Amino acid sequence: MRYFILTFTLLVAFQPHESSATSKLDEIFSLIKDRLNLASDVAAAKLKTCKVIEDLPREADILANVTSQGTTYGLTKEAVQTFYKAQMEANKVIQYNAVVRNAVTFNRNPTPDLAEIRTKITALDNKILPLVKPAVTELGDLYKTREGCLEAISKQVDPAQSDYFKTAFLRATTLFIETCLSPPICTTNPNLGLH
Repeated sequence: MRYFILTFTLLVAFQPHESSATSKLDEIFSLIKDRLNLASDVAAAKLKTCKVIEDLPREADILANVTSQGTTYGLTKEAVQTFYKAQMEANKVIQYNAVVRNAVTFNRNPTPDLAEIRTKITALDNKILPLVKPAVTELGDLYKTREGCLEAISKQVDPAQSDYFKTAFLRATTLFIETCLSPPICTTNPNLGLH
């Protein structure tokens, strides 16, 4: 019996333990997906209230707001704008698809409250923005090759999602993809023919 207890104790003691800390990459990718999942509701609200999907004045206001917030998290204005322009474009991909594919269904269902949806998006943005820099840093620290880095992002793509959602997700993660394609992760190797 003592042998069993000792063996069991040793086995448990030497089992790999998952880190209690959540990966910043996993966290930000999950929040980006949550943000994209609201795009269909935005589309339904805009369709039923005859609002255009591409609202450039609103986008400019959002960019100005997140840019000023982003600099408090150590991000450059350019990085914040690149990241959020990608979020907006990704959401529009889903909105356009949702409107075209679901116009009849949207007319039968109750109209989502656009103000409530935007409040949810703002709450997600408030969680996403502080994670951008740590997630990019984590990506660079964990993956030392372009292939490993890009594979980590591709594993976040849910094969069960529609093609347009996958495209939108990849567009929303452009900043991370560009990190994989930039030094020091990506270096030119004459054997690979990359120049």
